[in-house]
Amino acid sequence: MDFKQQIEQANQKAAEILTGGRPVWVDVQPAGDVIPGMTPDTLLIAGPPIAVEEIPGPVKTAICGALIYEERATTMEEAWQLVTSGTVKVESAQDHDAACGAAMATSASMPVCVVEDKVYGGRGFCAVHPGNKQNVLRWGFYNEEVQRDLVWFRDHYGPALGETVRRMGGIDLINVMSKTAGMGDENHNRQPAASMYMALQMIQTMMEMEFPYRDQIVKEFAANDRFFLHVMMAGAESVLASVKKIPHSTVMVAMGGNGIRFGTRFAGTGNRWFTVEAPLIEGLFLKPTYTREDMLGFLGDSCVTEVYGLGGMSASAGPGYVILTGSTFADALQRSADARKVCVAEHMFAPIPWDGSRGFPVGVDARKVVGLNILPTSHGGGTLKAGGQGTMGSAKLPLDCFKQGLVAINEILINEAK
Repeated sequence: MDFKQQIEQANQKAAEILTGGRPVWVDVQPAGDVIPGMTPDTLLIAGPPIAVEEIPGPVKTAICGALIYEERATTMEEAWQLVTSGTVKVESAQDHDAACGAAMATSASMPVCVVEDKVYGGRGFCAVHPGNKQNVLRWGFYNEEVQRDLVWFRDHYGPALGETVRRMGGIDLINVMSKTAGMGDENHNRQPAASMYMALQMIQTMMEMEFPYRDQIVKEFAANDRFFLHVMMAGAESVLASVKKIPHSTVMVAMGGNGIRFGTRFAGTGNRWFTVEAPLIEGLFLKPTYTREDMLGFLGDSCVTEVYGLGGMSASAGPGYVILTGSTFADALQRSADARKVCVAEHMFAPIPWDGSRGFPVGVDARKVVGLNILPTSHGGGTLKAGGQGTMGSAKLPLDCFKQGLVAINEILINEAK
């Protein structure tokens, strides 16, 4: 079998898993109890691995806040010393089949959504979405209010969500997206329909249960129109966990930014990241006083939803977001059309009526990106250097990441053939 045949066979397997996987939200548990390789001395952050001295301000704040929350330190200075001394290891969440939104740092006692792929057996993880306010660890802030919220999530909110989901026997995420198809979600930066549908299903069960602060928990849950994002991030990771194990495949299985570098991983190259300088999220500034100089480069793992075929890949399903951030309906259609040209498969669980009833493209093939010189578009929110969200918009995926990946796969195949 020649190199091309090996790659085609591997990519066909990747396409089968990506379109045939069935992510089901099954539980909420402390991160240290469920995430592979997670220990009390591990913190997970977004994007490719990064040297401690390069970690940008908002992520550093989240890291230190997480360590104070865990009672490993009493001040930010003490917390950072734990990191610089090597006592606490800061690692890439996606290397653990997990994901972190924006500047988030996930620590061992934090509750995470657990999603299982019921067909191929993979599991994915992501911290529970903190809600619509800006003053959260996710956006690089830590203070007494954030501390109270973290403790509330650990002691009450997370356990209540977990108990609800277990009683319901799990929530099928494909079913959620199928039921809300045509309601304008692209399920990365916009998911109110999916979040509200999920709330309709869960609140009924919640109100039949008895747990502390039930009414407050229900109100907080129902008010969060972005709740589905973090569940879906875990869902994407659960399916990708199996794709990552396919040798010789040129399909992208991870991407994300740490504010300094942006990186991708491919199934056929194992745990290696291929990185470039992190691009900016271009689009709508959330305040007219913000400028490009105020922004960090691409930061966050929420774009793992794009690896699974959502966000910019499914832009035609959510044209409202594209228009809001300064582009047009035609641009939304073009983003999905471009993605189809460089992908190996298409999700058909939610065909888009105004896009010829086509589905969401999934499985970006590095060969096609480089060969056709077509760069997929990722949606996202930009983080300010001072912390907080500054933009909402999109960025083209950097071509050089795909070139680096192709070179590496070629080297692997050549070495195996010797």
